Amino acid sequence: MENANAHAEITMPPEPESLILLPQVDSKTNYLDGFWHLVDMLAQDNYERAFSALLWPSATPWSPATLKKRITTFFGGAEAWSVVIPNERLIGVINDAAQFAPRNADGWGWFMAQIPLTTEPEEAKRDDLPLMGLAASFFVRPHQTSYALELEIFHL
Repeated sequence: MENANAHAEITMPPEPESLILLPQVDSKTNYLDGFWHLVDMLAQDNYERAFSALLWPSATPWSPATLKKRITTFFGGAEAWSVVIPNERLIGVINDAAQFAPRNADGWGWFMAQIPLTTEPEEAKRDDLPLMGLAASFFVRPHQTSYALELEIFHL
């Protein structure tokens, strides 16, 4: 099973504006590595870093604050929602359900997985954690000699 905290294949330049850079390998595992790296930033409440780790269309009206609001309020309710890294079993469930398509003739791939959210973040490793998955899809685009993730949309 994949370890959400092991990202040996991912290149993270030291600049805070740097992208999550993946090897140019079209595989679900490769795309998941980038996804879990992003989820780890979100779980640390580092939305500024997460925002700068993604490619964005040049005309995007989003900001780190917009990203946080869209994720943490997506399911509504009185309690705050937080992104978490759950236990290995639940990571496996998320990984199994993830979908991917390798690069097409236009040069981009596609990936969708569930960002894990809970109202009980202090209990993130509990197996019966009340967990919601926010489906997020990404284009996987070539960037220099690597791949980078571009947020496409959050799905209902």
